[in-house]
Formats: sequence, structure tokens, C-alpha cells
Amino acid sequence: MNKTAIVTFVALVAFASIASADTSTGTLTVTGTVASSINLTVESAGGTTSGTGTAAATSALGTIAKYGSAPTGFTLARGASDWTISSSVGVKVNKANLTSTNYTLTAQLGGAPATGIVWKLNGSTLSDSGATTLTSTGTYASTGSYSWDIVVADSAAAAAIDNSIAFEATSN
Repeated sequence: MNKTAIVTFVALVAFASIASADTSTGTLTVTGTVASSINLTVESAGGTTSGTGTAAATSALGTIAKYGSAPTGFTLARGASDWTISSSVGVKVNKANLTSTNYTLTAQLGGAPATGIVWKLNGSTLSDSGATTLTSTGTYASTGSYSWDIVVADSAAAAAIDNSIAFEATSN
């Protein structure tokens, strides 16, 4: 090898070691806690229903009358002094990271029912002043079906019967 090649090689090695980049390291510490949770969805209901599979479904009954037709998904029974439209509501509760084997499901009206109107689930009258227990042994990941009746007295005013049913699931 000639002297120029040797000097060039030594200069390149020296320059490469001087030109190397500096490094630094760091650490990201992550903390967190997995929480148990449950999720309630309305899976089905009579009427023209939207929002099923969510916690905020809507059922539109349209105009209802004792001597008219039952709304979609309902039956109509005429009594001597009242009439009843009947259907069912499907409610599903899922769980995650929870050892509970079942849940309690309650329902309560969002507001006072109109005079002469009675709302029922599973045969129990609903009110806006307290929750009604529908089941205390609900099965997770299974859609429970609850009978739903709206009883209208013949003396009730011809007016809107709008209301809401608030469901609440509590893990046991």
C-alpha cells in the first residue's frame, strides 16, 4: 500500500469515530387499572323502533285507538271500559372484567303517565316515583324478553301518551 492510501484510511477511521452520533435513552412508565363494567342495550320493542342495539332506542306507536288497528309489533285487546296494546321489550346486558354471574334489572317511567294510562312491564305497573324490579337473576349476554302493556281507560283524554322507560342493570 502506498503512504497516501494508509493516511487516507487512518483519517477516515478517525473521522468516523469522531462523527458518530450521540445517543440518549428514556423510559415511559405506564400505570392504569382495569375496571369492571356492564353495558345495557335495548334489542327489540314493538312499534316502529329505531336505535335497537343501543342504550337509547325509540318506539313510535303512531295514532292508537280502541277501535283502530294495533301498532306494528303490538296486539290490541278491547275490554268493557279500557283497552290494552301489548308487545315485548328485549333488553341485553353484557359484562367485562366482572366475576358477577347475573344482574338485577329495574325499570321506571321517565315521567308521570297521562291520566287513564297505565304502563306495565312483566305485569307490574310502572311509575315515575320508583323503580320496578323486572328480574334479579338476569343472564349476561342473553336478550331477556319482557312483556309490555299500555292500558288505556275509555275515559282517558284523546292526547299524546308519550313517555320513556328507564332501564337500569346492576351486577349482583
